[in-house]
Amino acid sequence: MSRTASLPSAVPATGTRAGRFRPELHGLRGLAIALVVLYHVFFDRVSGGVDVFLFISAFLLVGTFMRKVDRGEPMRPAAYWGRTFKRLLPPTAVISLATLGGVYLLLTPDRWMTGITDAIGSLLHVQNWVLIQRGVDYYAAAETGPSAFQHFWSLSIQGQVFLVWPVLIALTVAVARWRRISVRASLATMFALVLMASFAWSVHSTATQQEVAYFDTFTRLWEFAAGSLLGLALPWWEQRTTRSATARHRAITPARGLPQVLMGWAGIIALVSCGLLIDVQGAFPGWIALWPLAAAALVLCAGTTGHRFSVDRLLSTRPAVVLGDISYGLYLVHWPLLVLFLARTGKERASLVDGALLILTSLVLAWLLTRVVDTPIRRWPWAAAKAW
Repeated sequence: MSRTASLPSAVPATGTRAGRFRPELHGLRGLAIALVVLYHVFFDRVSGGVDVFLFISAFLLVGTFMRKVDRGEPMRPAAYWGRTFKRLLPPTAVISLATLGGVYLLLTPDRWMTGITDAIGSLLHVQNWVLIQRGVDYYAAAETGPSAFQHFWSLSIQGQVFLVWPVLIALTVAVARWRRISVRASLATMFALVLMASFAWSVHSTATQQEVAYFDTFTRLWEFAAGSLLGLALPWWEQRTTRSATARHRAITPARGLPQVLMGWAGIIALVSCGLLIDVQGAFPGWIALWPLAAAALVLCAGTTGHRFSVDRLLSTRPAVVLGDISYGLYLVHWPLLVLFLARTGKERASLVDGALLILTSLVLAWLLTRVVDTPIRRWPWAAAKAW
């Protein structure tokens, strides 16, 4: 098996400005992880789910800091790190220990040290660089099979951005306030520069050294920058259109909501069909990653329409919400289960029955991980008292 896993964001599904909750975003995250799991278990193609998660995580991160900007509060990057890694690390530690146990019990001794190295890289959020140093090729099937920790490459990139992005935002906001210029425009300029530089490097690196480009943090930064730019632009656009409608005393009718409904469905169809219609082998993470990002952006721009046939109504249903709730846990558990199962049975791919059982087991374990580890720690008052 030659495919690696991808990551659901661990950032809460809140809106992009104070008091703005986006239920369709939470459901979109659940749909994306469902696609990731299905593609890993049954298909030999990239789903684009990892790109959607990177995009959404940046969208939410910028929203968190923009609410502070709107309230005139200090940025306090350390406080953000404390809240974020408080949630990221405990489930990661639990799954890393459990996976190490599985590696020891089910795999041959020659893979034990690799497992220990990968566990350390995963906990330190540098697993993508560990894989690059080892010379792992995302598209080439290794003789011994993929690492049970290989899915942590995307979580590592996300963790690195969670460290760097708040510093960039805090510095840009500080300069903008000192120079008395628009904070939003300054941030947009900074993210646009990051996007252009990273996108150019991503296209070049993918064409010349794709096995490195896939795991490279710098080839992925443009996806975070794109999500950040949407996080800056979307609240402004929503407020502007709302004021315009109010000023003209126009009611929101089903006919006027139809373009948003069509936009949302276009985004969902594009996201689901990405891996089916495009043979992206060797093309990610270059320009082709624009496809899933544009699909996610369409869903977010469509917003909450309230239309009974809209995508946001579907993504706000109870199953979609539950899937969004456990998406982080589902990402963490499904890949080690799949890799260890295939290594133990000697199969290259799971059958329909085996795959269904693996997915069901992953859902149950993800729910337990969320209920027993993730949610309690996130709610413990002492863990949020101080940034450290």
